[in-house]
Amino acid sequence: MRTKLTALIVACAALSAGAVASAAPIPVATYTFQGQDDVNAFQKVFGDKCKRKWAGNRAMSVAVREGNSCWYRSSVVADSSDQYADQGMVATTTVAGGTRKAASKSFVGVGVRRSDSAGYVLRVLPNKHKWQYLRDPKGAGGLKLEASGAGKFIKLGAKPNVIAIRAFSRGGTTTSVIASVNGRGVVSSTDSAADQPDGRQTVVMSGVKGSGSGAGVTGVFDNVTVQVPNPFG
Repeated sequence: MRTKLTALIVACAALSAGAVASAAPIPVATYTFQGQDDVNAFQKVFGDKCKRKWAGNRAMSVAVREGNSCWYRSSVVADSSDQYADQGMVATTTVAGGTRKAASKSFVGVGVRRSDSAGYVLRVLPNKHKWQYLRDPKGAGGLKLEASGAGKFIKLGAKPNVIAIRAFSRGGTTTSVIASVNGRGVVSSTDSAADQPDGRQTVVMSGVKGSGSGAGVTGVFDNVTVQVPNPFG
């Protein structure tokens, strides 16, 4: 993992590279999985029987052994003093395995502000060329589909899709949620509800849509990046 210790240095470098980069979020951690340590940085937070391993000495795989899905958090956890954490998550993903039925519903995803009872999630179902944005409100509500769509810009499971979501409130009480798939914006919304997610974790996940078994489905993740707002943007 490459950790960005000084946001100001990175931001200034981005500014010198061009004006467009000035508003881009700043990476605070990047997991390139060139070693086992990056894999070990992710810990299971949800799932029945899951297997996380170093895949081909170049990525991390998350396999569902039993149950519907498996979720792993990164080693980056937000400061507990923040009412609403400013977090972004980007990953290059593929998905494979499972029965024919499971493969048709298989997904990979990333999430921010995740806790046991909250979170924002973007996931793609590559074999359906589909994306979904879900919100888990603070409390006992559970994940709810907020928006979805489809398009050929989402590549089939064996081909990599770059997925990204961020939730920034910049110290306020209204959160801007932005998500993209392969560089195409799919979500741009605001959340000022009293039950907006307030978790601290950034996560990756794989599984199947619905409540059926995801056994055999394996998501692969590479170049996973955790982000925070650019102070100049």
